[in-house]
Amino acid sequence: MCEKCGCSDPTLRQRGHTLAHAHAAPRAHIHEPEAAELSRHDRLAERNRGFFIAKRVFVVNLLSFAGSGVRSLVDRTVAEYGLRRKLRVVTSEFLDQIHAHHDHDGHAHGDSPALDNENVSLDAHGIAHALNHLDLDTTEIVLLENGGSAAAQSVYDLGETVRVALFSLANGESKPLKFPFIFKDASAVVIHDTAPAAVSGFDRIKARANVARVAPDAQILEVATATGAGMDAWYEFLEKGLQQTQS
Repeated sequence: MCEKCGCSDPTLRQRGHTLAHAHAAPRAHIHEPEAAELSRHDRLAERNRGFFIAKRVFVVNLLSFAGSGVRSLVDRTVAEYGLRRKLRVVTSEFLDQIHAHHDHDGHAHGDSPALDNENVSLDAHGIAHALNHLDLDTTEIVLLENGGSAAAQSVYDLGETVRVALFSLANGESKPLKFPFIFKDASAVVIHDTAPAAVSGFDRIKARANVARVAPDAQILEVATATGAGMDAWYEFLEKGLQQTQS
């Protein structure tokens, strides 16, 4: 996989998470040699997408912020919807385990520190390696649990079918306006009520209006994983996407 995808180049791992900076339109501010490296990354993403399409797997890139509760959303989805559909989850920790135990020749080597999902964004290189560890023949949906830099998440195409942006009440209703590039290409936006008793003053009407301003075509879903409120609508979104992928 490495020789084919180009990740044997040591600069890819070293610089993989430094291409993008916190700009309002990240790609517009990337220059050479970063642009050439990003182009290589995009080719990897298209290769990943080809694998997923061939296997008729619905892939959701979950773009999120610190405190958005993406892990609890994924966990509840696996526990409930995973009883109906064959789900796989890819996290930065999972990808780091792959690199920690195998070098680029496939030989096992010593452990390396686990990556913190709050500080690391997924990239197409990592997803390409994950394909070797996911049985796509027995998989219907893959959830890519993203994190880290908002700019990097928005810049990196992973080969996903759709993007879903996630923010919580604790993040504030202005999050879509502060980071529009996270939301603009999202098929759905999840407003996550992570801790109802701890959050006050959140204006849901304003939050939905802000999402509509930057992502007018996105479906807006309000969920609370602690209580299960709104989760059925989230599962319906996944089911519809899967059916479209398999049709």
